[in-house]
Amino acid sequence: MTTRRTVLKASGATPAAPSAGPAAMPALPPGIDAVGVYMMGKTGNWAELMPEIVNFKTGGVLKSVFSNGIVKGDINGHVEGKQAKVTATFPVAIAVYLPEGTEITEYQLLRLRESGKSREFRSMTGGVFHSSGGAKRDNIEFQPKKLAPRIYEITLDPSLGKGEYGLLPPGSYSSSNMASGGKIYTISVIE
Repeated sequence: MTTRRTVLKASGATPAAPSAGPAAMPALPPGIDAVGVYMMGKTGNWAELMPEIVNFKTGGVLKSVFSNGIVKGDINGHVEGKQAKVTATFPVAIAVYLPEGTEITEYQLLRLRESGKSREFRSMTGGVFHSSGGAKRDNIEFQPKKLAPRIYEITLDPSLGKGEYGLLPPGSYSSSNMASGGKIYTISVIE
């Protein structure tokens, strides 16, 4: 070791700085520590939202069969209870920590409609021809804001109006039969 230092000094070169190691990961927003969906609380901290069970039934099956799958059906989701367990006031900030390999555009923001003692929505499973027929009536477009790698924020503003809202993750509806179940994250916006 002594010989090397002597050689470096004699040549005018300086020893290489020690490696800093792998680049440090950006810090996660406070309160977000795992893949999931979170809501900004009144204290300014993110709190995890727990999902509710949603049951699906398909519509437009005959159209899909007779068009060789070109016209896709829609899905009708049904969530028990007239109101979400979580209530909020505008603006509502939701954060989504995405699973590896998933994009925020795969999530659907939906308006839930009261139906007896439960809530329901209609959404589209795909297909250009069917999209004009009301299958997207409950879908709400959103502009996600990137907070960190794989973490996005979605804001519900007063222009949406009070009511029941849900965030449907990808893969919630994956059954090819007539009925299946999945999960949805719901919020009741009271004003």
